[in-house]
Amino acid sequence: MSTAPHHYPDTAWSPLVAGRTGERAERGTLIYTPGHAADALFVLQAGTVSLHLRSGEGRTMTLRLIEAGQVFGHVGAGDETYYDTFAEATSPVQYVRVARHELADLLARTPELGIALVEDMALHRAVISRRLDEVAFKSVPARLASLLLDLARRHGGPHAASVPRHSHRQLAEMINAYRETVTKVINQFRDARLLEIDRSSITLVNVRRLEELAQS
Repeated sequence: MSTAPHHYPDTAWSPLVAGRTGERAERGTLIYTPGHAADALFVLQAGTVSLHLRSGEGRTMTLRLIEAGQVFGHVGAGDETYYDTFAEATSPVQYVRVARHELADLLARTPELGIALVEDMALHRAVISRRLDEVAFKSVPARLASLLLDLARRHGGPHAASVPRHSHRQLAEMINAYRETVTKVINQFRDARLLEIDRSSITLVNVRRLEELAQS
């Protein structure tokens, strides 16, 4: 696999990574599903992982996109029996798996790790709760505007106005909408000069208006 060597940063998750060999997976690999026993916590070292749900009709709703340096599979650190989402590699990935029984020993030896993990779990739940609220109560234009703003800030900071290009299908899954609807809304945004799209990126031309739409 072509994943480049990754130099893991000195973060709160260093005790989870130290001395462990990373596992690798190709794009499209399911790292775990709701049918898998929740027996481990994961630290993503390279690539991106989508946490999502699937309906009986096969529709996908992306709840969160995990990036390098972030933890996922949080329920594996608790007492849940099974994972609560699908975790799918959206690019070639490398990650570390920490078994639940090993995590207990680490937390006993490293109290600051426990504090960081509790804070990260709270953040994770807040992100998931916000995503579900948006799907339940916001229109597709509002959800798409919110997503584009979030992606821009994630990749470039609070004042960023550029997003790596995603397919319409990927964007639709992230906001639980039909691809055709997302295509229509993107065309409306382009016509209104809210954004521009080229081969590699989506540029947010009118951030203020997109922020207004995201709150509507």
